[in-house]
Amino acid sequence: MAAAATTTTVKLSPDEAEAAISSFQSILRIPTVSSTAPTSGAYVACAQYILSHLQSIPCLASSSFLLEESKDSNYPVVIAKWEGVHPDWPVIILNSHYDVVPAILEDWTVDPFGAERRDGKIYGRGAQDMKCVCIQYMEAIRKLHTLDPTFIPQRTIYLTFVPDEEVGGSGMLSLISSTLYRSLPGRLPWWIDVTATGPTGHGSRFIDCTAVEQIIGVSNRALAFRKEQRDLLHGDAQLADHSNCAHAVAAKRHKMLNEKRKNGKVTLGDVTSLNITTLEAGVKVEDTYAYNCVPPMARCSLDIRISPHVEPKEISDMMDTWCRECSSSVEEGYEVKWKSMLDMGPRSNTHAVTEVDANINPWYGVFSSAMRDMGYEVVPQIFPAATDSRFLRQLGVRAFGFSPMRNTEIMLHENDEYLEESIFIEGIEVYVGLIKALGSVTEFDADQRQRKKVPSS
Repeated sequence: MAAAATTTTVKLSPDEAEAAISSFQSILRIPTVSSTAPTSGAYVACAQYILSHLQSIPCLASSSFLLEESKDSNYPVVIAKWEGVHPDWPVIILNSHYDVVPAILEDWTVDPFGAERRDGKIYGRGAQDMKCVCIQYMEAIRKLHTLDPTFIPQRTIYLTFVPDEEVGGSGMLSLISSTLYRSLPGRLPWWIDVTATGPTGHGSRFIDCTAVEQIIGVSNRALAFRKEQRDLLHGDAQLADHSNCAHAVAAKRHKMLNEKRKNGKVTLGDVTSLNITTLEAGVKVEDTYAYNCVPPMARCSLDIRISPHVEPKEISDMMDTWCRECSSSVEEGYEVKWKSMLDMGPRSNTHAVTEVDANINPWYGVFSSAMRDMGYEVVPQIFPAATDSRFLRQLGVRAFGFSPMRNTEIMLHENDEYLEESIFIEGIEVYVGLIKALGSVTEFDADQRQRKKVPSS
């Protein structure tokens, strides 16, 4: 990565600060309570407010819209796109949610949806969780554009505003299931488990169609596909017979990649990588294996990163074909089958964690360095509750949860929830520096090293 410029703190003018506070009050007055907003129309009203606000920002005005899959529903997702210099690079998503939890009126000393200003504080349900961030994102980008109308981020930045985070995350789930999300640059991770079953018996016999034989068949097809994709990356692939499934996906992209290669732009993200990460077979006996028993089951796992140039269904069909071919001669009752080990839903039983070591996750290095440059020290913590970021992390996306509210009494879901005006404005100023720093990243050294390590044929 090219040396990063020092991030400086930008200050809003008094007029800019007052306009931002007014916008914050306006969104707080919309009662987007998760349990009632879908039927009361509050979700739709809030989405329209956000959309109109985005359209007042010059660099977002023509690229703000409702997510196609949600625009006719009571759960609209609002999107804004700030196209970067390199639209084919992996994107940055700034996500926030506009729904709030209920407020028990008799326990509040102010109207929870009145957005009252008192003693330097702004009161309202959602003041901290998290309508503040909705407005801060937008006002930060407005300020960035005001400071330098010619500034364009190196990679595309998306702003996403989703409902229903407080009650399960249906808004985020509709986003990551959408055509738009699937079309974003960046490779989709698939972790595949393949299991083969077959006849067992004594190791001295010639037993046909064993589980190991079948799993080796799948593994060989996987390695052939891997070689094809590696050759496509390095320009070594031949336009030979691409009729079998292991090569069909690559053939469809061969011409497109050749065009990109002429301009020196083919990268690892343009091809679909595959690695066999585990192979397992054997009949276990205590701490060892029975070397004279043919195992009735064998497994392998695949780590596949699907290029955005490839439809996931093509990979799914390819896996179906491999399993069918490798089990075609197996006796009835035995089979080869595959399943995905990544669960996008809210009931996932695995932890997905974003690394906060800059040597492993260079984005954390950019984030923490920008904050330090502005005079803030970042102390990573595990958030004790759940957020929509868990769905992104389950997909292998590095996601940070960050609300710039330092030295602030935690009032999330509390009575008389508030945010100090000065902290709200400071948050906008922090996002100005942070968004510019993230948007100015060119290419990570780690990405270049990864490509160099891929062996040529």
